[in-house]
Amino acid sequence: MLFQLVWSNVRHRPVRTALSAFGVALAVILILVNAGLVNGSQRGRAQRETNVQAELMFWREFSLTSTSALVMPIQYADRLRQVTGVAATAPVGQYLKPSDYGIGVEIIEGIEWESYARLTGIKLTAGTPPVDEYDAVVDAEFIRTRRVKIGDTVQVFERPFRIAGVYAPEAGTARFKMRLDTMQNLLAAPERCTFVYVKCVNPSEQEAVAARIVDELPDNTVILVRDLPAAYEQGIPALNTFLKLVVGLAVAVGVTFVFLTMYTTIAERKRDIGILKSLGASPWWIIQAIEAEALLVGVMGLVLGVGLAYAVVAGITSFTALRPAIELRWLGLAAAISLASTALGALYPAWRAARLDPVETLAE
Repeated sequence: MLFQLVWSNVRHRPVRTALSAFGVALAVILILVNAGLVNGSQRGRAQRETNVQAELMFWREFSLTSTSALVMPIQYADRLRQVTGVAATAPVGQYLKPSDYGIGVEIIEGIEWESYARLTGIKLTAGTPPVDEYDAVVDAEFIRTRRVKIGDTVQVFERPFRIAGVYAPEAGTARFKMRLDTMQNLLAAPERCTFVYVKCVNPSEQEAVAARIVDELPDNTVILVRDLPAAYEQGIPALNTFLKLVVGLAVAVGVTFVFLTMYTTIAERKRDIGILKSLGASPWWIIQAIEAEALLVGVMGLVLGVGLAYAVVAGITSFTALRPAIELRWLGLAAAISLASTALGALYPAWRAARLDPVETLAE
């Protein structure tokens, strides 16, 4: 009987049910899409770094969130080649700029093509290396999302850069790579870079080589490329704080929608509740009925929210270079939050309904 009553109430108020379910779905979308954007950006950047065939990254001042300045003398690349166990080095410059496409910021890299290609293993699949001062090479994802082709120009540093070639595989943080000397001139930082990739003679001895570099060049940072995924995940605490705020906002949205819906529902159903209580329904049974209705709405909102979240992610993937990744743990968290928020939002209306006096409600 309880389920029949709950289903009847939901079915006979389709507009209100749909609005309540949408409120819960909105909370689910907030959690899944934002978590997917954060996780996807971190994972994608780390994956491109690990595609590089170098074993080490040498930083003058290491910060995962401050890679936009050329702070290190490029002469470190020559000095590192003198360390025992180092086979090759490649200096890289990085610059952060607001994204012209998609969301947030993007990274531009300055490279010396010969040393960079030899050390990282990237190869041109079309076109030529960046020969002229304002030439650049990009990966296939850049071509797809920007809808450009070889020979087209892209505005960087308020100057037109010609796309000279396309490289593969995706390697390094940036998808757009210009000549390092061009970046140095534009940033007024001659003979400077951001970090140096280091290739070891024997990759199995990379920890020993890293320790040797630190001993010979103290006050610097050496990062194992294979450790970058964990470093990116732990190195941006602001993003974790952001996710916590999103989760809190999602809970507030879900609770508010359900509370308002169930509160107005109780106000309209006073006579029905009075009849049920006069027929012997206990306060606990009334509470169960209200909570069951709210949870049913929560399940509907959860299903709707998950479907819309995947649709939003598909849209972001199609029209931007971002790659949101919805993980199973976030699906579980979204489900738990949506159901908990609906139960919490219906708690006071259910308690209020259980306290109604059947005589007073039937007399109205």
